[in-house]
Amino acid sequence: MKRLMLPMMVGLGLVWGACTQSAQSQLVAGLQGTYDLSRVNDRLFVTSTDRNELRVLELNPDAQLRRFARAPNPLEPLAIPVLPRPQALTHDVRYDENGSEQPGPYVYARSNGSTLISVVSAESLREVVRLDTVALTAALPERSVGPVTAIAARAPAAEGEPSILYFATRETTGARLWRVRLPASPEALEALDGAYDVKGFGPSTAALTASEAVSSLLVLPAGRLAVSTLRGETRNPGRSFWLDPEAGGAEQVLDFAGGQVLKLFTHERVAEAEGRAAVAEGTRVFGLLDPSNCAAAPCASGVLAVESATGVVSNDATGYRMLPLNSGAGLPTGLSLSRDTRLSVQPGESRTTVVPLLGIVPLSTGGILFFDALTLQQLNTGATWASPEQANTVSATLSFVDVVGNATDASADLTFSGTFGTTRDETYVLAYQGVFAGMGVLERDPASATFRVPALLDEERLPAVRPGDRIVLLADAAAQQPCGTDVTVGEIQRDSPAVGSDTLVPTGALPEECAGYPFFQVRAAGTQPLVLGGAGEAFIRRLGTGDLFTRSKSYFFHPPNYSGRAEDTAVSLRVLRNLEDTNRPLARGDRYVVGTRSYFAPYLISVDLSYSDLRRFRLPGPVVQARVGDTDFAYIAYPSANGLLQVTLTSLVAGAANAQGLLPYQ
Repeated sequence: MKRLMLPMMVGLGLVWGACTQSAQSQLVAGLQGTYDLSRVNDRLFVTSTDRNELRVLELNPDAQLRRFARAPNPLEPLAIPVLPRPQALTHDVRYDENGSEQPGPYVYARSNGSTLISVVSAESLREVVRLDTVALTAALPERSVGPVTAIAARAPAAEGEPSILYFATRETTGARLWRVRLPASPEALEALDGAYDVKGFGPSTAALTASEAVSSLLVLPAGRLAVSTLRGETRNPGRSFWLDPEAGGAEQVLDFAGGQVLKLFTHERVAEAEGRAAVAEGTRVFGLLDPSNCAAAPCASGVLAVESATGVVSNDATGYRMLPLNSGAGLPTGLSLSRDTRLSVQPGESRTTVVPLLGIVPLSTGGILFFDALTLQQLNTGATWASPEQANTVSATLSFVDVVGNATDASADLTFSGTFGTTRDETYVLAYQGVFAGMGVLERDPASATFRVPALLDEERLPAVRPGDRIVLLADAAAQQPCGTDVTVGEIQRDSPAVGSDTLVPTGALPEECAGYPFFQVRAAGTQPLVLGGAGEAFIRRLGTGDLFTRSKSYFFHPPNYSGRAEDTAVSLRVLRNLEDTNRPLARGDRYVVGTRSYFAPYLISVDLSYSDLRRFRLPGPVVQARVGDTDFAYIAYPSANGLLQVTLTSLVAGAANAQGLLPYQ
């Protein structure tokens, strides 16, 4: 009996183990190096760079069957061996009579520093041929010997026509552009035996130079190819343009406001609808701006669009030139542009669920930004005004906080005004007899009757410290034991700007009981006893009764009533209170706190890293959008996690760390 039981137990164990492994393998493929991805119909190709292969996620409408393609051994995910360390992918694309993007037969992979390009069949999921660009161009008068820096491909326009692969190389003499025609049939491509139709081409008006490297190639409708280049020379950025590799002619410059572009993108046709005209496929070319180089400082970051016909920056829905679309300090790491995509509506929005043309931008800060790529504006999730507030305006909370922390309304003591589109969410503090920045605790020589302080100027370049201000002697560096008698500043000996300090001379002798104190601080007094600081600035200026502080800033988004001004008043504060009124005396340490409210919040999400399955999804890379069944998803490559993240676009909460609707594939 024991002899029978053992084989039965082993057999049952094998069956149980096989079932468990199969279930786990729906999500686990052992990805190593997820640097890029490319979607062809219902298949998502992703690099597994460290394994020198590609993996394929099958986008099945049935979530239980949405998994990595199986190998011949169904317990293992399929691996497609390609060139060493694949880091960038693309696929054939063309635009049909409806302006929709249609893929071709191949997916292409390249690697930084390599002269190889892998051509993979999108149908049979195998590498058909591995092109060596050195050998490919060997018969040409000017052959290529440098690495491939960018690739793009045009799908066959009709049955029997070839796929066209475009690639850029970096030669010792500079950047070069090439095109090669490939049979649309993988079998015919395999049988070609090196007899390729290949040629070099380039811009005719301004040739590529030795200082340029092509960073991106983009297939446009009507046989056009967009090109962007990089330069490492400060204030001499790379350029962008499109040309026709077959027909020739002059190239069309694409001027991204003097910016250098890392990668180019375009869109499908957007149909006419009530209140808007149709936008043809390829009308706009979008670029990810490189903030490290541009024609004039400061260099912008984010996403910018230009009109492909004229090359000028596109106008947004206000009719004025669009602003770069970004959020904070994050650099864009990818872009997806998708038609009629459903995105969850947030409380501050008035739009419908379907966005006619949605832009999705992963950011280096870990966030994911969504914007309206048709109106070329941010999706504002903060536009919520309560009665009696007026729409498309800004406001501020004005509070008086006494020395012990009690807060009351200060709208009778201060006034505020600002502009929707320039006013940001910021906090300003007006401290009565406040300590000047950098002068909270300074060391002194008790044997000296003067006090050396750092030179401090306000925003108008006027000295902060003035005669009549107060010096407070301190017994310790913690400022817990101040002298009970202030010292009044009588004279200020200003050193040269190179020295960076001033010497304060008191009006009289120091208090005898505190003369030996080794530390001191300097506070404002006189007719301007309020020290204004805030928004990352410890000191802005001094204010007194009736004084006005105003600051203009450039628009960070265009509101509905935008009139074309480059900048406008962001904050204006006037002091109404009589600071010298003995019936309402102020105490040292009292302060006014102003919290400005912009009523603007971009549609920005982050990943909730508190969940163990999502902990490594910190740094996103390229993104593609896909409708699987009736659900819209974004698929984002995460090199930090060696995985993909599936994001359900109708389950998102803007301005928050999200976990619901996020599914990792690794």
